[in-house]
Amino acid sequence: MVKILVGVDVQPIDEVEASITQFGARYTKRLFTEHELESCGGNFHSAASGLAARFAAKEAVLKILDSRGTYPSWKEIEVRRGEGGRPHIVLWGHAKQIARRQRIKQISLSLSHGGGIATAAVVAHAARRRPRTLQ
Repeated sequence: MVKILVGVDVQPIDEVEASITQFGARYTKRLFTEHELESCGGNFHSAASGLAARFAAKEAVLKILDSRGTYPSWKEIEVRRGEGGRPHIVLWGHAKQIARRQRIKQISLSLSHGGGIATAAVVAHAARRRPRTLQ
C-alpha cells in the first residue's frame, strides 16, 4: 500500500532578485548548494528565476515532510538535474532522516517559471505502515 504526499509552492522571481541584490552571496550560500548555484548560472535574471524555482521546490518538499518541529536546513533539500536536464530532489542529513521515518520511497518534482512566478510541485510515495493484527 502506498501513501501519496503532495506539496506545491510558488515564489515571485522579483523577491529572489531583490534578495540577491540586497544580500548577495550571504543569501545564496545560505539557501542553495554549490550544484544549485552552478545549475542556475548565466545572466542575473535567468539565475534568479532558476533559484526561485529551486526555492519553491524546497518549500514544497517541506510541506510533505512531517518535521515535528525540527526543520532541516535549506541545503539539506537539493534540486539536481538528472539525465536530459530533468530536475529531481536529493535529501541530505536531517531531511533524509525525516523522509526515512515517513517511509518515503520516491519523490517526483516538476518546476516551472514564467510571468514573474516560479512554481514547484512535489509528489512523494510513502509506504504505509501495515495495520497491526490482533492475536
